[in-house]
Amino acid sequence: MKKKTFLALLLTFSMIFAMTGCGGGGSSEKSEPAEASTQSTQTAGSGISFKTTDLAGNAVDSKDLFAKNKVTMINIWGTYCGPCIEEMPELEQMSKEYADKGAGIVGLVVDVTESDDSKLADANGIVKDTGVTYQNLKAWDGFGDQLSAPGTPTTYFVDSNGNLIGDPVVGANIMKYRQTLDELLAN
Repeated sequence: MKKKTFLALLLTFSMIFAMTGCGGGGSSEKSEPAEASTQSTQTAGSGISFKTTDLAGNAVDSKDLFAKNKVTMINIWGTYCGPCIEEMPELEQMSKEYADKGAGIVGLVVDVTESDDSKLADANGIVKDTGVTYQNLKAWDGFGDQLSAPGTPTTYFVDSNGNLIGDPVVGANIMKYRQTLDELLAN
């Protein structure tokens, strides 16, 4: 009985930890950029548009990116965020699973920006170590005006025209990502 109780407590703690995310402060090594720590004011129907580069330096235009899928899930993460990194292999699995259903997943690295890529090597190392093949983008300067992140990870959903749809998910929550994608793809 003690072993079952311990396992139940361990599972409960693990689920709570995975769902909470890194909050607005990051780790003691690096705090989250101020532009990403504001309370989310984006609402469904708001449009987003940007030009940036991915972690490999390839140019990315949001219009082209979003047009590829019925729904694009944008997962905002940071190199300092344990829960962000821990969920990446599951996001990779989702990316493959949902590709044929009309959904894509994109990572947006909050602490690798167009004007400051000092954490680029760290981000690329994390992507490699987690086996992620879905596209990861540098945050464009001022991205928080369109996609604020009250904590990391924060995940938004966008239609093929660049309009925000559904509710953002703050914290690591694979089950909620799947539920939201399934609902949005069904419409």
